[in-house]
Amino acid sequence: MSASITDPIAFTPNRATLEAALDELDAIGTSGGGAVEPERRRRALATYERFTSEPIAKARGRRHDYRNLAYDDLIWTSGRTRMSAPRKPAMAEAPASDAPALAVENAGGLVHAGSIYLQATANNADPRVTLMSLADAKRDRAARVVPVLGRIAPADDPFVALATAFQNCGALVDIPEGVVLDAPLQLIFTSKPGETHAVFPQIVVRLGAGARATIVERHVGTSETFVCGTVEVELAERATCAYVVAQQADDGARIFFRRSAVCAERSHMSWHAAEFGGALVRSRIDADLAEEHASVAIDAFFFARGFDHADLGVVVEHGAEHTTSRTVIRSAATDRGFGEVNGTIRIAEEARRADASLRSDALVLSRDAHVDATPALEIATNDVTAYHAATIGSLDDETLFYIQQRGIARGTAQRMIALAFFEPAIAGFPSDALRDEVRTVLDAAIDEGVAATFDQ
Repeated sequence: MSASITDPIAFTPNRATLEAALDELDAIGTSGGGAVEPERRRRALATYERFTSEPIAKARGRRHDYRNLAYDDLIWTSGRTRMSAPRKPAMAEAPASDAPALAVENAGGLVHAGSIYLQATANNADPRVTLMSLADAKRDRAARVVPVLGRIAPADDPFVALATAFQNCGALVDIPEGVVLDAPLQLIFTSKPGETHAVFPQIVVRLGAGARATIVERHVGTSETFVCGTVEVELAERATCAYVVAQQADDGARIFFRRSAVCAERSHMSWHAAEFGGALVRSRIDADLAEEHASVAIDAFFFARGFDHADLGVVVEHGAEHTTSRTVIRSAATDRGFGEVNGTIRIAEEARRADASLRSDALVLSRDAHVDATPALEIATNDVTAYHAATIGSLDDETLFYIQQRGIARGTAQRMIALAFFEPAIAGFPSDALRDEVRTVLDAAIDEGVAATFDQ
């Protein structure tokens, strides 16, 4: 196995670090993971620096000040190393408690260890599909990357700017017109104990007219890594994309992602996010329904345990007639976990006969846990159907008593109710294998995270 990797740089988000990173990328040449021009990186860093220089009053209950994050002991690097293509085991071959990185049979996969691209010597991807590192794609398929990269995710988001400034890895997924994939593609980001990496992936996804694909983005590992990235999806007319996020990073990891999509006429985008790991998770999901009859479905949930902080935001823009959106969010917190959910639906004046719904429900499982939920509708025309609702509650003693009367122990009853609470979000995931995997991981998380509280 050969490797071509930049020298590690102690990471701090400042100009000196960026210039050192640019020098390293220049020295390593085409083996590096850089896909963003130097001047664009410098402009993005200036955007992030303006954000961190502005004071902000700490929000009620918030444990993290995004303007003053610690970056101690992180290193920035980029590059690639060769590896043999791994065998792709079926779900049935994997122990239920293991949830391996390649748990679903797939049409192809791309793996990063930290920010290092693990370049397989063989690739089982469908030959019609382009699945490659972003740096290679920017060099060899610039016409497919340039129209999307940095043009869909909002540049004024400070963490989009940070990901742009220090981008060191990423992927292009390009599904040609009319291609329908029966099995998912996987993008895997993993870590192991040792050096703690600052990872800045940018992912570009394009589906041609009438194409259909499922993409699974996985985060696994045992390192307190810092990951800050973007996903930008462009759907042509009548294309269908299901994008799944299965985040099982280390309990000390920090994960910041902005995932955005633009949908053409009669295309359908579905986002499915399961956030299990991480001490601090900031997740933003956007959908721009730019043309008539475009639609989006969003199913997302998180479970904040210990001192975890989970921050989920969803924005759906209805910009054309007959567009449709459905958003289902489930969130829960136990011990001293903290969560916040912000969901916004915007319906433009020209988006007549739009149909939009947003439902956010939260479950607080201990006295010291906290969840905030803020749904919002912004409607500029009358001829629409729009609905939003949010609830925050705890386990109901009357329901528990009713279940106990059927011979079920109180602790078991509490676990059953907590698992069932997430089901409306899980049910939307795009395959039986993924739904079963999510339920298995969630069941273990509930058992581990709330058993002590339930059994008191």
